[in-house]
Amino acid sequence: MSDSFSQYWANEIDTLALAPQRRHICAFGDFPTIGRIDPNHDIVLVLNGTSSGVCPPDLDWILPDRAGLVIADAVSAAFTRHIDFDRIDVLCWSWQKALGGEGGHGMIALSPRAQARLKIRERKPVARLMRLHNPDGSVNKAFFGGRTISTPSMFAVADIHSALDWAEACGGLPALLKRVASNYAVMADWVNSTPWIDWTCINPAARSTCSITLRLVGEHVAAIDKEDGDEIVAGMIRLLEAEGAAFDIWSYGDAPPGFRIWAGPTVEADDLAILCEWLAWAYSETCDASIRPEAISRIGAITHSCEPNVGLFDALTLVEMQQ
Repeated sequence: MSDSFSQYWANEIDTLALAPQRRHICAFGDFPTIGRIDPNHDIVLVLNGTSSGVCPPDLDWILPDRAGLVIADAVSAAFTRHIDFDRIDVLCWSWQKALGGEGGHGMIALSPRAQARLKIRERKPVARLMRLHNPDGSVNKAFFGGRTISTPSMFAVADIHSALDWAEACGGLPALLKRVASNYAVMADWVNSTPWIDWTCINPAARSTCSITLRLVGEHVAAIDKEDGDEIVAGMIRLLEAEGAAFDIWSYGDAPPGFRIWAGPTVEADDLAILCEWLAWAYSETCDASIRPEAISRIGAITHSCEPNVGLFDALTLVEMQQ
């Protein structure tokens, strides 16, 4: 969704030569218009973009009686937002992203419509670890009853069971979504009261509540110059890491200079409030020393509501494929 990972999907479709595709492009930090999408085509989309902090506002535009399949990357959307499963045919996610479990385990769920497509489409070369067919080409239904092709780590299985037990004890999915909403509220209050920071996602309706992506703006930051912004962000993050206050909060490589903060259900709202205080401290410690004299002369041109540098990355949200 106006996200780097959407582009990765589109590039893979091109590489595999699966079908002609039409990319729906929009500026980084927004969600594309959906009026030109053909429901007879397959649709590939990302339900929560961690590089831009953008997600589809809803899935109401996906028709129940569609002819095409809807293939959704829900790696970081599972357990963090409501998902309308009636409008999705192929859903992939990972164990560890939202619940903090062991990494390296991708999951996929196929609707009856998607399983039917497996039967009728021509056979293509597929890696053994991804084969869902019997030798005669029919769908191997054992995989939908718990069978595995390879033996997964039993430690990882026990780990995700522990995480799910914790989630159930919290109150299940409604409680997890409430925790995410509380985390987002903390970050939103801080952003709204801080003149030098703003959302990377400029469209509030499409803003992720768990993938907090922020960019530098304001009277003290020459945000037009990416190099100046990178310098300030780097200085702040070095200070935060040295103090043990925050790790791995760099913005994604294609995003404007800023921060990428995970606010999923395993994160405590109180800890995010403390992080905001640390960010304010790091900014005050870094800003004056990092801005070069020539950058200071441009400060007057920057405002809190300035548009992101969309030229950094013309991202896409949806991939539409002809069947």
